Amino acid sequence: MARINFPNAVCILDYYHACEHLNLLSALLCGEGSELAKKRFRQWRKALLKDKIAQVIAQAKADLPTRVQPRKLARKQIAYFERNRFRMRYQTFRQAGYFIGSGVVEAGCKMVVGQRVKQSGMLWSRKGASHLLAVRCALLSGWFDDFWKHYNRAGQGLAFAA
Repeated sequence: MARINFPNAVCILDYYHACEHLNLLSALLCGEGSELAKKRFRQWRKALLKDKIAQVIAQAKADLPTRVQPRKLARKQIAYFERNRFRMRYQTFRQAGYFIGSGVVEAGCKMVVGQRVKQSGMLWSRKGASHLLAVRCALLSGWFDDFWKHYNRAGQGLAFAA
């Protein structure tokens, strides 16, 4: 969906979310809570930060358990990493100046949305909130003049009814 709607966007999988999956995978392969699982997790976490997801996947495949259920669950985790490998180039992303955690985006949403439409006593219609947030985003991003020209050209009035 992101590729269709935002073809030029850089898609990054939250590093901490990826680490949750790494922790689960290392537990499945090495035994939950074992020293080997903890060591593997630390190694793999560092490998992710160096764009070495292919090595993590190869090692995980080589160490698949023989028991059916843990093997099935481990394969599911490996498939997750295979599907998302291009969103896990953390060293590359950081070198390009991108954040690899979702905290910045979450804080931005809290500031842009939460500070304006979620205040005590506020109740918005979907359309009203949508229009208000469009203006707020344009103001905060420094694009208000272009935004306003677009709306005036389109002949659209903005309704801010709560």
